Amino acid sequence: MSTDDKPGKRRIKAAIAEAKPASITPSSSNVVEWHGLGRFFKVDADGIWRDTEKSPIWVCGPMRLLAETRSSDGNGWGLLVEFRDSDGKQKQLVIPRRALAGDGAMVREMLADGGLRLGVSPPARQALLELLGQARSPTRATAVPRVGWHRVGGKLVFALPGHAIGAGDEGVFIEQETRPPNAFAQHGELADWKAKVGQLCIGNSRLALGVAAAFAAPLLYLVGAEGGGVHFRGSSRTGKTSALLMACSVWGGEAGGGAAGYLRSWKTTANALEGTAAGHSDALLPLDEIGLVDSRELGEAAYVLMGGRGKIRASRSGMVRPELRWRVLVLSSGEVGVVEKNAEAGKQTRAGQLIRLVEVNADAGAGHGLFEQLHGHASGAAFSDHIRAVTSVHFGTAAMAWLAWLAQRLAADEGGFRAELARRRDALARQLLPPGATGQVTSVASLFAVVALAGELAVEAGILDWPDDEAADAARQCFEAWIGERGTVGAQEDQQAETQLRRFIQLHGPGRFQLWGRAPDEVQDDADTRPDQPPHERFRTVNRAGFRRWEPVQEGKGTRWRWVYYATSTGMNEALAGLQFRQSVASLTERGFLVSDQNGRSSQSLRPTGEPKQRLYVIADKLFSEDEADL
Repeated sequence: MSTDDKPGKRRIKAAIAEAKPASITPSSSNVVEWHGLGRFFKVDADGIWRDTEKSPIWVCGPMRLLAETRSSDGNGWGLLVEFRDSDGKQKQLVIPRRALAGDGAMVREMLADGGLRLGVSPPARQALLELLGQARSPTRATAVPRVGWHRVGGKLVFALPGHAIGAGDEGVFIEQETRPPNAFAQHGELADWKAKVGQLCIGNSRLALGVAAAFAAPLLYLVGAEGGGVHFRGSSRTGKTSALLMACSVWGGEAGGGAAGYLRSWKTTANALEGTAAGHSDALLPLDEIGLVDSRELGEAAYVLMGGRGKIRASRSGMVRPELRWRVLVLSSGEVGVVEKNAEAGKQTRAGQLIRLVEVNADAGAGHGLFEQLHGHASGAAFSDHIRAVTSVHFGTAAMAWLAWLAQRLAADEGGFRAELARRRDALARQLLPPGATGQVTSVASLFAVVALAGELAVEAGILDWPDDEAADAARQCFEAWIGERGTVGAQEDQQAETQLRRFIQLHGPGRFQLWGRAPDEVQDDADTRPDQPPHERFRTVNRAGFRRWEPVQEGKGTRWRWVYYATSTGMNEALAGLQFRQSVASLTERGFLVSDQNGRSSQSLRPTGEPKQRLYVIADKLFSEDEADL
């Protein structure tokens, strides 16, 4: 190739880069300048153009700058722009100014994803950055990082995608670098939702609890409560997903999908759940089918959801990115619960997980699965089908009316209203609490009280046509069902310690607890001849966890012989793995499952046959039922 050909090729490449359809040229009429940009950028019916010495460069389709945005602390500046997509649908988007740093790829992705046509040549890309980088507006708006309550100008505002409820003269918009699914759409009239959806909850404790929980989500912040959740656990085809759809219909859905468009799946990762939670902050977060989540991530996911704070991450430049925060009320469903999912991964279930995601048996006990009342339908399946049908056309109106009512009460007297909420919540919690309840049970009672309160307030606001006591009765029935399955009003760790120790001995008794007394080959073959001697066994103790001895116990006028187990410190630590050891041992001793020494210590100083003196935990016969005593 000759050197004379190179300049020609460069000219051809430059011509290709600047090429544009001949029909797209800037019109000399109806030209509008963006504020402060002078004569270089023009806007007409075809879009925005950048003047150059040769010919204008088409930058993008028509787009308006509505305002400059910033957070309430004066940082996080951005641009609020407006444009129409190819279907003519109007879009508003907050572009963070920090996204203009670098090559601006993120900005182009945001605009293109929203439906704005963009020039693709390098000069057009550079011109877009120049346009947005120099843009100024005399109008101001507040940018917030997520859905939910925010304090703007001294008052509480509830931000939603595209609008805010309770906002003043200055607009409030959500700044998001990626487009989240907007499931807060509305369809139908509130009156129809009340009559055709809300009424189906009457007489159905699980349905009423789910719908009341949907209304309770915005109350968490107002009463100073942390995030929480309710998990409906039960076999398939019992109506669990129908209950979630009823709750979803309060908040929204999607065109064509109905309330199911608001439903989210457990099939995700703990990291992805952060964005989902932020998109549902102070709103209901419905998660269907817990069996789909990776069992290795469930424990972390539960803490992430209810903890309300995402991981601290670095940006591309190495700087710390803003931390995601949220408050959510989760409504979950699945055939299994947290304990079973953790067991799949070989993990112990911590009490905190069971308190954060409260499991309620989906079977209401009326023979119709989750339902007690079928409202004229022939079966639970037919009622479920009806719920799916009505929630597909009536959704989203109840939450908007609810938020407007809350915003009105807050604007009138925020302090008084929030004090009233706390007072009523505490009164409902006291009604739920059984005698002797510990802090864990009290925490769950407080959550159920918020749910009951939300249902009562929605009735007072005219959004629910329920009897006055419907929400409180539903909360009470479900709370009692939880207590019944939990088996104690004490600390969950105490129950877990008892269960784990019993299972450990059931699993390892003969193999890991060395015989204390005669050698195995000296033990009798016929236990009926000498009841004071244990039955003959032939095995070798491996990885010893303690000792066992054949001892008598008085029962009335007679004597019963049984094995008594003595656990070493190592064996007891293994049995109580995953729990706080000292707390668990103290609880087992206090409840009579361990026999203390004369000084009240949980272990005793003993000398097994042929062994040095050592401290052993003597496990009381009380730990086992009659059927389990002779291990």
